[in-house]
Amino acid sequence: MALSKRITKLRKILQTKKLAGILLQVTECGQSLQPNNQNVLYLAGFGGSTAVLLITATKTYIICDARYWSRAALESPDFQLVKLNRGERQTNGINAAFKLAKITKTSSIAFEAAKITYQTAEIWKKELNAKLVPTLHLVERLRQYKEASEIAQLRHACTQTDKVYKAIAKFVKAGMTELEVGYEIDMQLRAFGATDNSFSTIVGSGPNSAIPHHATGDRKLKAGEPVVMDFGGVYPGGYCSDITRTIFVPGKEPTAKMKEVYQIVLAANKAAKAALKPGLMWNEYDKVARDYIDKKGYGKYFTHGLGHSVGLEVHDPFDYGHDALNEGTVITDEPGIYIDGVGGVRIEDDLVVTKDGAVRLTAAPYWKFN
Repeated sequence: MALSKRITKLRKILQTKKLAGILLQVTECGQSLQPNNQNVLYLAGFGGSTAVLLITATKTYIICDARYWSRAALESPDFQLVKLNRGERQTNGINAAFKLAKITKTSSIAFEAAKITYQTAEIWKKELNAKLVPTLHLVERLRQYKEASEIAQLRHACTQTDKVYKAIAKFVKAGMTELEVGYEIDMQLRAFGATDNSFSTIVGSGPNSAIPHHATGDRKLKAGEPVVMDFGGVYPGGYCSDITRTIFVPGKEPTAKMKEVYQIVLAANKAAKAALKPGLMWNEYDKVARDYIDKKGYGKYFTHGLGHSVGLEVHDPFDYGHDALNEGTVITDEPGIYIDGVGGVRIEDDLVVTKDGAVRLTAAPYWKFN
C-alpha cells in the first residue's frame, strides 16, 4: 500500500510536468555490490544492485538480468518483470518495456540526471525509442518526509544500534587500538541485526577525536582520554541508523577541559532537540546549537553542520535551503567541539519531528562522570 501511494504521488508530478513516464536505474557502486540509487527501493521495494524501473501513468515495469529475476518477482510483485537474457543490451529491455507501455519516439520520458552517468545518458539517447528528458530530485522530494511505516523501521534501526553502544561502552579499555574497537562495533552491529554498515565506522581517540571524520587507525587508547565513536547500521528494509557517542577510556579521570567540553556539547544537543518543531528551517535549527556553543566560548571549534536527514541513506535527500523540517522529518542532532592536538567531543542522536516537537529515536545513554 505504501509503495502504491508513493507511485501515485510521483505520477501526479509527472502529469504536471507533461511527462509520459520516468526511468530509474540502480547500479552497483564501483567494486561494492551496494546499490547507488535508493529511489528504486523506495518506489518498488527492490533491493538488488542492478535494474531499471519504468513508471508510466498506468503501468510499472522492472527490467533486470537473470541474477535478479526471482528476487524482483518477490520484492516488486506490482511491477511487470521484463527479463534481460545473458549478454543482451539493457536498452533492448527498456525498449521492450516501452513497447508494452505503448511509449513511442515522441513520448517524453524523464530520467534521473543525478543518478545516470553521462555515458549511460548518451547511450540511452541513441538507442531508446523515446524522447528523454533529464529531471532532478522528483523522487527525493517525496522521500524527505517519512511515513509512519518508515519511522517505525528507523526506530527499530536506532533501538538495535543503541544496544551496540551499550555493549561497546563496556568493552573499551586502555591499550586497545582504534581498529580493534571499530571491529567490535561492526561485529556487534551484525549481532544485533544489521545487514550492513550505514557508513564506515569512525573511532577517533585522544587527539584523533578532534578530527570529525577521522580514518580509524592503529593508535592505542590511553586511560582518561576521549574516544569519539560514530557508527550506524542498515537493517532489513533498508533503513539506516547513525549515532555518535563520546566516551572516556577507564583507568584515569578525564581532564577538567574535556569534561567541560563534553557538558557544553551535551547541552547544545539537548537545546537543539528542544527547539525542533514543524516549520523550523534547517539554518534555524543549526543556529540553536551553534549559538549555545559560541556563547560558551567554543564557537570556532564547532566546524560542521548540526545534522542531516536520515532514511534509506545515512545522508538522505533533503532540500535544506528551501524546505522546512516538517512533521515526518528524521534528522540527526550532532553538535561537536574539536580542539586540534587536544581532543574532541561529538554527541549525535537521530530525531523525528512530530506535530508537537521532536522525539529521540536513539536512546543510548550519555556519558556520566564519576
